Amino acid sequence: MDSAADSPRLSTLLTHDTLVMQQVTGFMSNDFDILDAAGEHAVGHVTTTGSGVARFFSGARSLDVADADGTPLLHVEDPRGIGFDRFELSAPDGTPVAELRSRFSVFSTKVGMTLADGAELELHGDMLGLDYEFRYGEAVAARAAREWAGLSRGFLGHSRYVLGFDPTVPPPLRLAIVGGCIVLDLIRAKRSRSSN
Repeated sequence: MDSAADSPRLSTLLTHDTLVMQQVTGFMSNDFDILDAAGEHAVGHVTTTGSGVARFFSGARSLDVADADGTPLLHVEDPRGIGFDRFELSAPDGTPVAELRSRFSVFSTKVGMTLADGAELELHGDMLGLDYEFRYGEAVAARAAREWAGLSRGFLGHSRYVLGFDPTVPPPLRLAIVGGCIVLDLIRAKRSRSSN
């Protein structure tokens, strides 16, 4: 007979319908605190990994998402390649979670996400990278809005996103969407670097 102690613990990060993703570093890394809806309590963290030399020349390309207690949840990788941006999401043990690819779009940002089970999501946002929807078929699974991070953080170029989930979205899909939000910020950062 299974007891509550025998069942796997559900990450605190995946139980919130609204997350505030606040960038805490910007130069050569893309670290975020993931906060509750009020923006007061940390429920997770995003940490840039990889060598400092690689980050200096090509920006953040490898990141880890962890629960507030440090439990690893997801790895985000931006492998080098030619053409449209491609990103990989994987579990801490290396099991594939999803693959994301930028899609051609003139006046908006579009990224296709293929989950490991073959399901498809589309990340669709405005040209400026301020508002995004995560569409699962005809349904909107989540919305992300880039917000003003405050004068000091804004001056340093730090991003702040509010990510709101449809309450019916299951935890594994929520985790993939958190990864998708990180990918969207990486794409925004690349565009910013290439325009400077």
